[in-house]
Amino acid sequence: MTIAESQIFIALFIALGNGFLAFLLGTALYPR
Repeated sequence: MTIAESQIFIALFIALGNGFLAFLLGTALYPR
């Protein structure tokens, strides 16, 4: 794997983590 590919993978991993945290915060703050 090249450096560029690893950077893209890390960026995707961070984006998924942020989306998951935002989803958890959203459900905690706004219970349905």
